Amino acid sequence: MPSSFFNYLQLVRAPAVFTALSNILAAHIIVTQGRILWPSLLLLLVASALLYMSGMVLNDCFDFNEDNRDRPSRPLPSGRIPIRTAWRLGWILMATGLVIASLAGFKPFFIALLLSALIIFYNAYAKKTLFGTLVMGGCRYMNWLLGLSIIPFLPEHFILALPIFIYVSSLTLLSTEETTATRRLFIVFSSIGMFICAAIILFIQLKASSFRVLTSSILLFSLLLILFRMLKTYQDFSPLQIQKTIKFLVMGIIPLDALITLSSTYTWGSIVILLLLLPGWILGRSMRVT
Repeated sequence: MPSSFFNYLQLVRAPAVFTALSNILAAHIIVTQGRILWPSLLLLLVASALLYMSGMVLNDCFDFNEDNRDRPSRPLPSGRIPIRTAWRLGWILMATGLVIASLAGFKPFFIALLLSALIIFYNAYAKKTLFGTLVMGGCRYMNWLLGLSIIPFLPEHFILALPIFIYVSSLTLLSTEETTATRRLFIVFSSIGMFICAAIILFIQLKASSFRVLTSSILLFSLLLILFRMLKTYQDFSPLQIQKTIKFLVMGIIPLDALITLSSTYTWGSIVILLLLLPGWILGRSMRVT
């Protein structure tokens, strides 16, 4: 792989792009009751990927001075990608994502516009505050709503998107410690968030009359796996261990989406979503996820 192309893949966090795609795919399968609307789905997948990549690029642009000090090996502070090029790329990706979303209809465009506003607000202002954890969760929430936006919203749709909001807010809270590792209590708060996320998924199962021993067992196993990882990080509270846990949790978004889909009785859909782990894992072996 040419080194310049690899640098751009690193800049846009290519492994994690598949987590944005899994949000759209899970939401679409559920909202269409498994009857895929291919033109709309493809447009939303492309729009979501572009908006996610724009957020990652703009994140590094806004953090340029900080990365010069703390993360000099990244593509921008190392000089492998010029900062001006990155700024242009970030805005072009966002604008293109909005155009693609508009082709799917006014409501997808409006949701994509709100998502873009949250991306800018997070990167420019909110990420330096604890409130930023909720804003990042809001970005993922909006991405899920983008996947649901091809039909009129119903009250239950807003509940369907809640697990991803809680999950991402919780992992983002922990990620604020990945360079300093000073507030061990954040592991406790993040773990509580994971409990809440699991409880909402269980509620979705019950509401959909899809409570099954298998699905509930997978949910319990997933929660225990995450809590075990949290305990390990609590015991070894270091930047390196936190970074490993964040990578684990970020890629865990794909199984989370698969589990929500399974909880809505679409077994085949959950299997398709899990397949997104493969390219994410392959790329994640050679580049950062966060």
